[in-house]
Amino acid sequence: MIALSDLKIEFLKKYSPDDIFRQLSALDIFCVGSDGWSENSFRSETEKDNGIVIYISSENSVIALISGYYAVGEGDITSVAVHPYHRRKGLAQRLIAEFESRLPELTESIFLEVRESNEAAIALYKKCGFEPLSVRKNFYVKPQENAVVMRKNCTKEDDV
Repeated sequence: MIALSDLKIEFLKKYSPDDIFRQLSALDIFCVGSDGWSENSFRSETEKDNGIVIYISSENSVIALISGYYAVGEGDITSVAVHPYHRRKGLAQRLIAEFESRLPELTESIFLEVRESNEAAIALYKKCGFEPLSVRKNFYVKPQENAVVMRKNCTKEDDV
């Protein structure tokens, strides 16, 4: 069993080692299937000024990740993956909180899509303050499935 104190949260940079990009892609594909990102997709995200890729490692192995970007007052989470052995330990929540902390101060909302059948992820996102907004028909390819679009409002009550 890995102690939480042994885990490292890292912010990926475009000059990060190639092995990290390979590990991110392998984990993403392992967790989400053919819709998972390639090494080049993660590299491209880190090369953007507004891209965010964060991962958690243990003993030099990537065990969890989150990626996304921000633009015009909105954040968008594009992928969240946690190795099945390390699920239900709060890693995804930690990554979402870290992602939020890296968004510009005036970010109003954060969006994400999740497979309609992924009840565990939907419950996690609700726990993190996301609410279902709409459904995108046939968003996922293999297998074909709808996506639930979820949004978290980042505007503070006294800012409204």
